[in-house]
Amino acid sequence: MEIITYKEILSQPDIWGNIINNSDFIEKKVIEIKKECPLNSFYLVGCGTSYFLSLSGAWVLQKFLKKRAAGLTASDVYFFPESYKNSEKLDSTIFIISRSGTTTETVRVVETLKRQGHTSVYAICCRPESELVREVRHSFVIEDADEKSVVMTRSFTSMLLLIKYISGFCSGNQQLIKELSKLPILGRTLISHYNDLIEKFVNDLKISRFVFLGQGPFYGLAAESGLKIKEMSLSISEAYQTLEYRHGPMSMVGSEVLIVFLMSERSIPEEKKLLLEMKKLGAHTFVICDRADKEIKENSDFIVEIQSGISEYARLILYMPITQLLGFYQARYKGLDPDNPKNLSQVVQIN
Repeated sequence: MEIITYKEILSQPDIWGNIINNSDFIEKKVIEIKKECPLNSFYLVGCGTSYFLSLSGAWVLQKFLKKRAAGLTASDVYFFPESYKNSEKLDSTIFIISRSGTTTETVRVVETLKRQGHTSVYAICCRPESELVREVRHSFVIEDADEKSVVMTRSFTSMLLLIKYISGFCSGNQQLIKELSKLPILGRTLISHYNDLIEKFVNDLKISRFVFLGQGPFYGLAAESGLKIKEMSLSISEAYQTLEYRHGPMSMVGSEVLIVFLMSERSIPEEKKLLLEMKKLGAHTFVICDRADKEIKENSDFIVEIQSGISEYARLILYMPITQLLGFYQARYKGLDPDNPKNLSQVVQIN
């Protein structure tokens, strides 16, 4: 039996390649937007997976455009306009993110912003004929990143890649653009090498609780990884900024817990200290990093070395196929169907 979710996880490097090969459409849109938009500050707005995407995407925009950026839930923007509107002057750029473009909260947000006279509102989604696309002046649509499955996998990484391209073209950062071109081959190599190893690790370890830790731009990835575990495998999972885990949550650490570290080069010295502490407390540890040194190897039950040689902002999406496969194989271990997660539908629409 073909499992659609699994197929879509494996397809990600091909979709990234399509985006890279057609990135001129992103550049043309960026040129149009720059002519009409002040680009003073940025808000990325979404629900669920798209919200976690907005958290990491905001870090990317802020890094390369040197402007204030933040990720917000659509419901907060709708009910608490002070989340993005600090004065009567509507001079921020807002990207609404949605795979389907029909999620009720995101469509309501666009309608509200338009009534306020906010013109710098743009869509990032995967369906060209969606209500969201019809409501905004400019949209970035990655149609081949759309999915048949309920769980978002390739749409998450593809839309985050698109945000990286927007950042690169807006800032004129050719080094970033060059690094992004390396992602498809790096992704294929990574999935090929670790796919079977992750399946064996999950089946051998028999873990019931998961914790995902990431600092800065990696926190959105950690939160999304925790959501994949919940959606696909109905397992208990949590996500925290890495060093925040000491401040209370580590009281839950034990041998039934797998702690997944999404390591950043910038904070890796402190993250390694926490890794050692968690090992001493009896947790199982799973590390994703670009390259592992002796300390990491000695204190990890499983290590994924990306070995990309590119900057951490460029390589963010490479972490996700690994944690998606972790969720997929945990679901299979528990005898669950990842294509039909309990209580979920592909689009959340509210009457």
